[in-house]
Amino acid sequence: MTTNARPRVVVCAPLMGADISPVRAFEPNVEVVDGNATFSAYHAAGRSGDAAQIATADANLRAILADADAVCMAIPVLKDVVDMAPKMRWLHHTNAGVSNLWVCDAWQAEDVMITSGRGYVRPTAMAEYIIAGAFLFSRGMHEAYADKTLGKLQRGAGRLLRVEGATMGVVGLGGIGQEVARLSKALGMRVVATRRSAESRQKNADGADLLLPASELKTLAAESDFIAVCTQLTPETEHLIDADVIAAMKPGAVIINVSRGETIDEIALIDALNNERLHGAVLDVYEGETDGRPPRPELMAARNLMLTPHISTGGDGGPSRNLFMEIFCENLRRFIANEPLLNVVDRARGY
Repeated sequence: MTTNARPRVVVCAPLMGADISPVRAFEPNVEVVDGNATFSAYHAAGRSGDAAQIATADANLRAILADADAVCMAIPVLKDVVDMAPKMRWLHHTNAGVSNLWVCDAWQAEDVMITSGRGYVRPTAMAEYIIAGAFLFSRGMHEAYADKTLGKLQRGAGRLLRVEGATMGVVGLGGIGQEVARLSKALGMRVVATRRSAESRQKNADGADLLLPASELKTLAAESDFIAVCTQLTPETEHLIDADVIAAMKPGAVIINVSRGETIDEIALIDALNNERLHGAVLDVYEGETDGRPPRPELMAARNLMLTPHISTGGDGGPSRNLFMEIFCENLRRFIANEPLLNVVDRARGY
């Protein structure tokens, strides 16, 4: 797969951390270029609006990408990365989802292989976020916080729900979804899930008590007290959680989204929250977030909605493994050895 005896690999992924020594460990078999600072400066210049600063930053980034055989890129993605790196044959995107790349010229460049961080983006941290969202509303913590800001306590004012014995619905039983299932089962919950590849109902599959085909999403909605949206964003899953699915949900259900904002019809969700059809929502993402747009005002004002700035993968506790780095380094080893890469993106499927 490599084009040069000593391929040039450029790292433009501050998300992986400042220490790229695991990548440098492959030298002298490859030439490693730390492009993190230049990548960050390029995006900072774009936000500044200063024409001279933008021109300088663009020239600097193009200079280090011009001879790149492989590029490791985080968000915000470079929309013209192929134009900047015309010799590139492999693009690794650190994120699990690759919908960010739809606006990138690499998506249409069939001679550029794309890999992703799918399955290596802290699935346990994201599952913990989902469980935290379930507890937030089930134990009335959201109302207690609101009461505190008003300087009062109202015993019995909130609606409490036992998590033990409740049903967690997992939309997308992949790596993150399976971690949600594992933690939910540990809490005594029943787990119902959907998966695109499931062709029929299956019992006790990958941690779920019941695995349903994607076509039975409304069945999941009707049976679940909490719904965790963990699916990839593809053209098929855009507004997957639409008004019809929301109408099928249990009255008083809570929905938690760690996927992409575009998987939920926000207008329908806002309406269901404000009309008290749903008990609450916890969103780590919103429509337009990856494009840098702010959330719509109606979303910010919606009843019983918690919105966080894409933090579900964060946290310093637990194992110190840098999974972002691990998948890239394993693929770099394979790239050098001309072995098949992991997590190759199927553009037709969208992940």
